[in-house]
Amino acid sequence: MGLLDGFEKLINEHGSAAILKERIALANDKYAALEQKLSASELRIKELESENHGLRTNLEKAEIEIQQLKELSENAHGQRLPEIREKLLVLLATSVQYAPTVAAEFEVHEQVVLHHFEELEKLSMAEGWRVSGYDTEWHLQPEGRSYLVRHGLLA
Repeated sequence: MGLLDGFEKLINEHGSAAILKERIALANDKYAALEQKLSASELRIKELESENHGLRTNLEKAEIEIQQLKELSENAHGQRLPEIREKLLVLLATSVQYAPTVAAEFEVHEQVVLHHFEELEKLSMAEGWRVSGYDTEWHLQPEGRSYLVRHGLLA
């Protein structure tokens, strides 16, 4: 081995180290790019989960509304309401009503009357207006008036 063999070996090893350094730098660049992609993907997943939650909530609301519309449609096509609800509508046709007064007149618990008023409100036949404190005035709505006329409940 001559003096030039040592130089040749040194040049080859230095060249290999430079190539290795370039490859490591390239690998680091690729790793950084993948980390950025991962962060972007995780952010997108959170956005999609939030959107999905919102859509599920809207779907539940829509299903409830569809059920209410089905009930309204069934009632509009000849099915009769329970007797107590018909009586409530007849009372509302004459004047504004309050649940405690109606409960005393019907001799039932006030919560029963409130339940039926609220069911009529879901069907857009009655509407409750809070007036003061805990008092709610109940008013007849056009759909309730229409029901009374269709079923001949107004004298």
